[in-house]
Amino acid sequence: MTRKLLILDLDETLIFASERPLDRPADFATGQYSVYLRPGVQEFLAFCREHFDVAVWTSSTESYASGIVRNVFGDGYPLKFVWARSRCSRVFNVELQEHGPLKDLAKVRRQGYDLEQVLVVDDSPEKLARSYGNLVQIRPYLGDLEDRELQLLMPYLLELKPAPNVRAIEKRGWRSRISAGADRS
Repeated sequence: MTRKLLILDLDETLIFASERPLDRPADFATGQYSVYLRPGVQEFLAFCREHFDVAVWTSSTESYASGIVRNVFGDGYPLKFVWARSRCSRVFNVELQEHGPLKDLAKVRRQGYDLEQVLVVDDSPEKLARSYGNLVQIRPYLGDLEDRELQLLMPYLLELKPAPNVRAIEKRGWRSRISAGADRS
């Protein structure tokens, strides 16, 4: 069985970056940004490495993305690719009445990946409007030290791992299903 590809977003998914520091020291800085790791991110990345092929796709600039990836993933983490803004398509968002980035998974398919085996963890559903069946939407991370989103996400991703077609699975409400299961344990 081939491993599923798990594409991770950066901002508000794995990290929070701000030009204005929070009321605590940053985990690291890149450029003018103070960067804060989401609680549990290292455990989550170790889990991802064990169970999936992992890639990063952000709508940020290439230089910003490389600084974040270097600090969050470190040397030797086997990322399949790191894509940034230049790999996003620009589309008009009717709701926002402006152009914005779209992560068009047709580009991933052209790299040889079967989209039935691709999951994307992102806090911005509008960036995956054409590939909603691949999206596992998480709550945006804005620096809260009590955040437990990644810890909740791991058992859900394990549920998706054996699925023959992840696109056919309804993922909205995943958090409440996992939380309810944990409460019964």
